[in-house]
This record gives sequence, C-alpha cells and structure tokens, in this order.
Amino acid sequence: MARHTPPQRHGLASERLIPAPKKVPVDDTLRAFIAETAQDIVASTKAAIELAARLNGVFDSMLEPGASKRTNPEHYTKVFVAMHDVGHHRVGLNRDAAATLAAMPIPAAAIREWFDATGMERRKDLYHALHVHPSTLSRAGPETEMDASVTERMLRHSDLLVRAAEVFGDEGKTWLTKPHDLLGGKTPMEFAGNEYGGAKVRAMLNAIEYGGVV
Repeated sequence: MARHTPPQRHGLASERLIPAPKKVPVDDTLRAFIAETAQDIVASTKAAIELAARLNGVFDSMLEPGASKRTNPEHYTKVFVAMHDVGHHRVGLNRDAAATLAAMPIPAAAIREWFDATGMERRKDLYHALHVHPSTLSRAGPETEMDASVTERMLRHSDLLVRAAEVFGDEGKTWLTKPHDLLGGKTPMEFAGNEYGGAKVRAMLNAIEYGGVV
C-alpha cells in the first residue's frame, strides 16, 4: 500500500504560526514580541521581589531583642526565599519557616509594619485581611501580642500579595482588594480569610498568569 505523504508547506514555521504584518520581516515581529513580553516579566518579577523583601523585614522583626521567646533565631530562615522556576527566577514562600511562625502570637507593632510594607489601607483592609478590628489595634501597645491565628492569616495574605505581584506587578494589591464576581462579590483578600478561600484565590492567579479567563 502506497504511503500517503502530506502536502509540503513552504516557508518558516514561525510564518505559518504567527502571521507577520505586511512588509515587516518575521524576525523583527518575533523580536519585538519577545522584548515586550520580557519587559512585562521583568517588571512583575521586580515588584514581587521588592515586596517579598519588605515582608521578610516584617517577619524578621518578630525575632528582634525582646521577641526571641517566640522562636529560636538560630533556627529561623527567611519566610520568602529565591526560587528557580521554568527558566526564570522568582520568590516563593518557605513553608517550613511559615509553619514555624504561624504557630506564634504576633506583636501589634508587626501588624502595623505589615500594612506599611504592603501599602494596604489599614482602616479599610485590616478586618478583611486579618480579622482584627481597627479599634483593637489602636488600643494595643507595640508589644501587645495578637493570637497566632492572626499570624497565620498574615502569612497567607503575604503569600497571595507576592503571588499577585508576580502576575500583575504593582497592581497586584489592587486586584486583591477589588470585589470579584467569581467570589460572590467579595474581594480576593476577604475571600482568602481561611485556607480554602486562599487556595481558590491562588488558583485564580495561576489561571490568569497562564492565560485563563478569570
């Protein structure tokens, strides 16, 4: 039986897959596309790295003199660490360090520092993010300790803030604090008040990053 040979298609594969505008060489089209994409990646990665560094500073403050009773500084590693993923560098949550800190109370001063680091509005977002009433924080002294559940929420939202910065750059915070139809009209920050809600918000961010419609 004679083998069927598919008809030959002439031209570069890139010409068949990505039609070039008339009178513009394909190579220039691809080069411009790659350059534009690279700029987007660099901007969002930079925003995520800078945010992660500020958040590490907040969690480091829990180990300053007078706070050592919460954990042993010699056994502490950064909450956000550098990672290498699919050909590019990024930052990610060190879950061992996060698990250690999540079991500990957090001083009120660290909560104030967290809002300064993230740029979120304390009066508007405090309760939605951490389930702490603004009046409770205003009455607390710097060393007043909040329940460990507040620490856990702070870590969860820190992870989502860095992830959102990877996807949206400096606009990540805006996305997290705007109501979303898929979350019943709640903001992603509000919906992520527990680990199950946080998992859904992270899945949405992953879908957006990889081209999904969310």
